Amino acid sequence: MPGAGIPDEWPGERVLEGRTIHHLPPATGKLTDEQLERHGKGPASKEHRTVFHNPAMAGCRTRSVLLLDHMMQSGWLGPDDRPVRALDALCASGIRARRWANELPQNKMKRLEITATDLDGEALQWAIANSSDDDIHFREGDVRQIMLEAGWQWIDIDPYGSPVRFLDSALQSTGRRSVMEITATDTAALTGSSSTACLRRYGARIRTDDWAHDSGLRLLLATVAKTAATHDRNIEPLLSSWDSHHLRISIRVIRSIEGANTIQDKLGWRVVDPSPEELIASCAAGLHPNGDAYPQPQCLLPMDHPVDASDKRFSGPLWVGPLHDAQILDAMTEERALELCWVGKITKEEGLIENPRDSESIQAMNWKSRDLEYARRAIIRSVKGFQEEAELADVASLIITDSLPAYGNMPGPPSIRGFVDRLIERGYRAAVARWEKPAIRTDAPWPVIIEVAESSFD
Repeated sequence: MPGAGIPDEWPGERVLEGRTIHHLPPATGKLTDEQLERHGKGPASKEHRTVFHNPAMAGCRTRSVLLLDHMMQSGWLGPDDRPVRALDALCASGIRARRWANELPQNKMKRLEITATDLDGEALQWAIANSSDDDIHFREGDVRQIMLEAGWQWIDIDPYGSPVRFLDSALQSTGRRSVMEITATDTAALTGSSSTACLRRYGARIRTDDWAHDSGLRLLLATVAKTAATHDRNIEPLLSSWDSHHLRISIRVIRSIEGANTIQDKLGWRVVDPSPEELIASCAAGLHPNGDAYPQPQCLLPMDHPVDASDKRFSGPLWVGPLHDAQILDAMTEERALELCWVGKITKEEGLIENPRDSESIQAMNWKSRDLEYARRAIIRSVKGFQEEAELADVASLIITDSLPAYGNMPGPPSIRGFVDRLIERGYRAAVARWEKPAIRTDAPWPVIIEVAESSFD
């Protein structure tokens, strides 16, 4: 077996992510107080540890557990008596695969057949030592070759940098119906800050504006969708997110020549400061829920809309369909996240207490109530805001409230929660967007949006 034997520095540093105890090579640098408070979120490079481990990705690993739980429960991955072949394609220290194996309910754990791969023999040595009690098959080698050896129902691709070089092999190797989760840390390319890398890797141009990260997610989806279509696959987004240094998409992959043939219907452009004609075209294509009242900050346009390559208002080509599935957003609840991924529990009578089944983990970490509370907050942060947007999963609107004063008579941006509540009172769908800047999603017409924003100051 690759990487066999106990690492020289074992047991190293012990961390608890979710409800999974994990051993890592000792850190070589001192963590800041903030990093210590967040239980080790610090530098994610071999300058910090000899084995790559990024604690800043803990939130997306929590969401991965919830998504796998939901997709198995829904029957998408086959009936309850069928195995699910899951591949952690670039496993590093093995923490993601171990969390799948440890944190899913027992009946679902039994269905998982997990393979985890990496090129780093030392990383695999730590991963194998960590997984002595887990049923995970580790392999050392080029995952692009390993992928093609089987049909997978679940593939996770979390590389350093761009995932592009792995997409072709991954999409060829998916089963009839499968799920792929794809992370990209080359955010400078995807969001247009590095325009040459964006064009070279993704064949697109992205404006560096307030919508750059939304455009980056749409560019990543467009890249995956086009690659899938070359292998007679169709994709459907389940969950899309960005957190500080990375973008991440989770998608259904379906073998469907008919679906692959309609790829152009799901691609298009983003334009800022759209003209009246562009707003009309966007609404006619069903891509802009806020109507064609002029002026507005931005809209999406279909692929067949004529675009001047020299016009710097445009970003694309992009995915112009939904970024999420409503049922998946609705499944990202704080209650389910804590139930699956937290080592404590809350009762109304006693407040914060230990969960007996995890008392050994808590004792091993020498954790106190304060540590449990920090862990609880981290789990909640990982899903915060997703469920609220479930009703608007099909709505492409993203209205950044800081931009509104330029379009109406108001002294500043409105209070976001009151703004959303007033739109709902008017009979429209609205929610606070999970975004870096204060933003909302709504299907309200633009004149109503401005009217309600202005009335916030009455």
